Order: sequence, then C-alpha cells, then structure tokens
Amino acid sequence: MSYIIPIILALVLHLALAMSFIVHQFSDLQQSRAMPRHIQAQMYDLKAFSTSTQKEKTKAKDVKLAEEKKLEPKKTEPKVEKKPEPKPEPKEDKREEKAQQQLAERELQKQKKAEQRKVEAKKLKDKLEQKKAEALKQREIESKRKLAAKEKAEKEKQLKDKKRKADQEKKKLDKIAADKKAETEKKRLQKAQAAKVKKQQQRKREEQARITALAKQIADEEQFAADQVAKEMASGIDVYIKRMLKGNFRIPSTARNGIKALVRIKLLASGRVVAVDLIESSGNPAFDKAAEQAVWRTESFPRVAEISRASPEYFNRELRTFMMSFKPEDLRW
Repeated sequence: MSYIIPIILALVLHLALAMSFIVHQFSDLQQSRAMPRHIQAQMYDLKAFSTSTQKEKTKAKDVKLAEEKKLEPKKTEPKVEKKPEPKPEPKEDKREEKAQQQLAERELQKQKKAEQRKVEAKKLKDKLEQKKAEALKQREIESKRKLAAKEKAEKEKQLKDKKRKADQEKKKLDKIAADKKAETEKKRLQKAQAAKVKKQQQRKREEQARITALAKQIADEEQFAADQVAKEMASGIDVYIKRMLKGNFRIPSTARNGIKALVRIKLLASGRVVAVDLIESSGNPAFDKAAEQAVWRTESFPRVAEISRASPEYFNRELRTFMMSFKPEDLRW
C-alpha cells in the first residue's frame, strides 16, 4: 500500500508534462502558420551547429533557388538562347538571402525542437513504462509479501490455536487430577473424622455404660438397702392390713363358716384405696358385698405409705396391688 500512492502521483505528473508539451507544440504550429514570409528575425551563431546543420543549410538554399525560379514570369515568346539573368541589387539580394536563411534556420530549429520533443516524449513514455513495470513488479513483490505474511500469520494462528487447545486440555486434565486428589483427600479426611467420631462415640458409650453400670450398681445397692428397710417395715404388714379390715367388716347374719370371698385391692403410694374388685365370690352376695365395703370403709393404710416412701420399688412390686381373702370364721371375734 505504501508504494501505490507515489506511483500514482508520478504517473499523474508525467501525464501533465506530456499534455503541456502537446499544447505548446500546437501553439507553435499555429504561430508559424500566421507569421508572414518576410519578417525581422534575430541572428543566430551558426558555428555551433554540427555537420548535419550544414547539410540542412545547403538544402535550404536549394529550396530558395527553386522558389525564385517559380516566381519568375513565364515567357510566351519562343525560346531563345539563355542569357544570364541580371543580378539584383546587392542590397536587396542580401536582404532576401538573409530572410531565407532565417526562415531555414527557423525551420531547422522547429525540426530540432520537434525531434527533441519526440525524444523527450519517447523518454517520458519509456520512463512511464518503466514506472509502470516497476509498479507492477512492486505490486507483485507486495502481493507475494502479503501472501507470505498471510501464510505466516495463518501458520502462527494454527500454532497458537494448537498451543491454546493443548493448554486447555492440560488445564482440563490438571483440574480433573486436582479434583480427584481433592476428592480423595476429602474422603480421607471424612473417613478419619468418621473414625475419630466413632472412636469418641465408642469411648462415650463405654464411659456412659460404665457410669450407667456404676449408677445401676449404686441404685441396686440403694434399692437393696431400701428393700431391706421396706421388708423390715413390711414385716407383719399382712397382719396389719387384716386387722384394719377386720375392724371395718360387718358380717351379715346369713354368713356361714366355710365360705370365702377373694378381693383384689389397689392402693396409691399414699396408702389410699383406689379400687376394689371381687375376684372370687363366696356364693353369698351379702358376704361378698360386706367384704368390698370393709375395704372402702378402711380408706387408707398409713404403714403402706411409710413403706412406699422408704422403697417405691418395693411398694410397686409388693403392695400397689394385692389379693385379700375373707372367711367368716377368721372375722369373728
């Protein structure tokens, strides 16, 4: 691109010079046609002309003589012997000769200028052709350079693309490897943490089991002690309960020895009666009812409350619910 603009400017300049030369030549030709045959001209130094110039002078003189012969009037009279023409006045002859010489010199100058212009036009044309060839050559060089640059850029692009793809693939593989390593490390840490937690939980369970066993042992020991106290307190409890029930029993007149009513009694921890159920009838409804009423009439057993406070387990196991049988012969005083 940097060579095209100077080439175009050079072509425009040479075309302008060629047009100027043609216009100048055309104006000289018009001027020579309008100029009269006899004019006042400037003298030239003929010594500077070469041998070809001398030949042109000789030719110009021959032309002059031929024109003078044409200017002579034709004689209608029969031919006679030629007589030597009278010589013109020396002054006029010199003036005419001088004018013819100037005309010949002017023609010669025009021919020389024309030849020079032709040579210059040829040189200009050759120079333009040379410039054109140089421009064409330069365009070819530039085209080759651009093609080479394009091929080089394409190769570089391909190499860059190949390198970029290789880098992307490497990054991808590195990321996969890093992710795999991180996942492995994560699993290892999770496994180690799980093992640690499991160990801690096992240790905690063992500690809890030990504490529980110790607490159970203590509780068992305490319970055993309480049971012992409760047993001591409960010794004779059945006699105590029977005595209280006997005091509140109203034996019906229809009751006969040999019958028995079995009643289930349910107490609270305070020793209060909450339920009385006839489990086995005596066959005498009045006696069965009298047995139930004797329990409800008693209401509570204070010693049972003391045993419950001393050992709730013993109370729940032995005294919360129990069976009591009623026989007429046992209830009579």
